[in-house]
Amino acid sequence: MILKATIDAFRGRNRWIKLKRIHLIEKNGVYVIFMPDDDRDLNEAALRNIDRFLNYRKGNSVVILTTDAWVLKNAADYSKRIIAVETITERDLFYYISYYNFSYFGFSDRFVLMSLKIGRGTRLAIVENINTIIKEEMVCLGLYIIRDWA
Repeated sequence: MILKATIDAFRGRNRWIKLKRIHLIEKNGVYVIFMPDDDRDLNEAALRNIDRFLNYRKGNSVVILTTDAWVLKNAADYSKRIIAVETITERDLFYYISYYNFSYFGFSDRFVLMSLKIGRGTRLAIVENINTIIKEEMVCLGLYIIRDWA
């Protein structure tokens, strides 16, 4: 079981290295936003705030990885700083998440997991609709971690 988890994480690592090489992530200030959920409100809030996120983090552009057809179709309408929107398979999703979970502190500060079902977003999902907290606030404060967001 531990061996299988390690192999899955290694496969995710290989995919991450390939993605870094293709888009020159470390060299050009490129961030990767991973949108595995089919939650349209969450994904739309994330897309609306990409420019704020990049300005806050001093990034240049973003690559979006998604399993959601709506994001694939509409992402380019939200920001000119989106350089690529790529669909990934469920298997690739599993490998990326295996690598993400295997790396205790996260494997890169250039990778943002935009999900309320996976990773630290599961804790945010608990507070949804409590004290009028909306998904836009969860995206900006909890997942993008934009400290000066108002």
